Amino acid sequence: MAFWEVEKDAEVPEHSHMNEQIMHVMEGEFEFTLNGNTKVYGPGDVVLIASNVPHSGKALTPCKLMDVFSPTREEYK
Repeated sequence: MAFWEVEKDAEVPEHSHMNEQIMHVMEGEFEFTLNGNTKVYGPGDVVLIASNVPHSGKALTPCKLMDVFSPTREEYK
């Protein structure tokens, strides 16, 4: 699990990884693009990200996010 406090207008460039991911928006509004489809997510929203699917995001407001990865990402150990 990883917890993030993201400043307004911060961007996550498009990327993908072998880990499956669950992103939970705890606070704020986060614009998220998954495999070319863009939506805005708010508190309580959850996004399921399959292995190797390209994704990116932008904080429209200050945000608190929680990510869960399976298997655990080595760089987060």
